[in-house]
Amino acid sequence: MSPTNINELNNLLQESYPSLSKKMKLIAFYIIDQPQNLAINTLAVIASDIGVYPSTLVRFAKHFGFSGFAELQSLFKVRIAQTTINYQQRITDVKNITESDTATDSSNIFYDITKRNVAATQLLAENTDIDLIEDSVLALCEASEVILCGTNRAQPVANYFYYMLNNLGIRCRITNDTNEVENLSNWLDEKTVFIAITYNPYNENTTQAVKAAKKANSKVILLTDTELNPIAHLADFLFSIHEAEIHTFRSLGATMCLVQAICISIGYHQQGN
Repeated sequence: MSPTNINELNNLLQESYPSLSKKMKLIAFYIIDQPQNLAINTLAVIASDIGVYPSTLVRFAKHFGFSGFAELQSLFKVRIAQTTINYQQRITDVKNITESDTATDSSNIFYDITKRNVAATQLLAENTDIDLIEDSVLALCEASEVILCGTNRAQPVANYFYYMLNNLGIRCRITNDTNEVENLSNWLDEKTVFIAITYNPYNENTTQAVKAAKKANSKVILLTDTELNPIAHLADFLFSIHEAEIHTFRSLGATMCLVQAICISIGYHQQGN
């Protein structure tokens, strides 16, 4: 029996991911990472984006119980139709955004970036479980110490998270380099909250740090780009954030919005609200 909604499909993909072939893994990653594109693009365009043949997409869909790729894709079209902006409007918006992809003057680049970040932030608002934010806020308020880890593209997020938490009077530190990760066992315990920010390709130091935190019974908050992250199952609080991609560069706008929401909520919680 095929999945009847996106959540069921995503759960099935996560469970099956380790045993999938290389091409099947590429398709599974695209489905979870690019739900908007999956809903609005044709079979040929999606196949080209992933780098597989259209027939491979059809076989993938049938492997998971669908009659064909169109039936799988319909789950995502239904999701878009149920949101505040209807499906046809979404198609129009995406076309408007992508029509200027080849333009490289500053005004078009600025317009492109802002439009895509607005879309990514809207997607975050629609898909994020508010109870998950609240539970993360309570965990951070009760922590004896918060340890953050984020390298490369994730480092600005870790730095901003640290800045906000520090100003809220929460004891915290950042650990990014190999030596600090090796010393994590001296800092971690069941009263510690470990925040990891990591995007594909996933940094090995961050991966090992999350494993160390879990081993020490620390609570783990993970901000990442997909539930297929190999350490996603270790997170007590998992936030999967689909960032905007602009001219092959991934943004951090939606992630920063989430960090702000968590930290401002902590501030109000500290005041008894």
